Amino acid sequence: MKRLIAALIAAGACLASPSARSEQLVTALSHDAVSITSNFTGSQVVIFGTIERDAQTVARSSNYEVVVALSGPLTTLVTRRKDRTVGLWINRDSERIGRVPSFLSVHSTNDLEAIAAPSLRAQLGIGLDMLPINATTSKTPPVRTDFEDAFLRLMQESRLYKQEEGSVEFLSAQLFRVPVVLPANVPVGTYTATVFLFRDGAMLSTTSEEMIIEKVGFEQLMTLYAHQHGLIYGIGTVLIACLTGWLAGIIFRRD
Repeated sequence: MKRLIAALIAAGACLASPSARSEQLVTALSHDAVSITSNFTGSQVVIFGTIERDAQTVARSSNYEVVVALSGPLTTLVTRRKDRTVGLWINRDSERIGRVPSFLSVHSTNDLEAIAAPSLRAQLGIGLDMLPINATTSKTPPVRTDFEDAFLRLMQESRLYKQEEGSVEFLSAQLFRVPVVLPANVPVGTYTATVFLFRDGAMLSTTSEEMIIEKVGFEQLMTLYAHQHGLIYGIGTVLIACLTGWLAGIIFRRD
């Protein structure tokens, strides 16, 4: 009887933890940190991943689908609309866009609509069309305002937001990679690479890795000094500008 009870408890534990039998993601980044110097023109980071299955995982007939999202630190921006007033274009109405990634690059093995249902993507915040504003997600796709549509368009034009479907490459049945381009105007901060694994429209696993983008060298020292000693930095900047103008006047003076 004791052995039977123990067997039932073990079976119940297996049923209660299906993740022990499901696929698991193992991911890595080609760079843990990216340094921005004065001649920085952009960079590239490659996200690698493999799908691990244990002996108890049930074989599936369809292919795996992978979605990779590299997002920068959250920020709050204001979108403004210009209206013509008395012959001049001036800012009128505005809307606060809160707690959105300062950088977002979404990559997938297939069209996002074919990978998961809109309700699931909205709940997970996958894709530019499902990007949660104010860091809130729901089970229904968001209804965008004109300001939010303009915000997404401007971020894509500045190369800070990007979505490339079909860009995740499987090197084998379980190993995949995706290169992510970082533009020259990429913000600094801590970035998170989140990887989602799907099959038959269901999410099987997810994992994340972090990397840091930071300024280094003389420029970063001046930035820190400007923030810590604003008055001295401002006075020094004015003196340098005056000295430069005086020297230019002497050098190019016509007698």
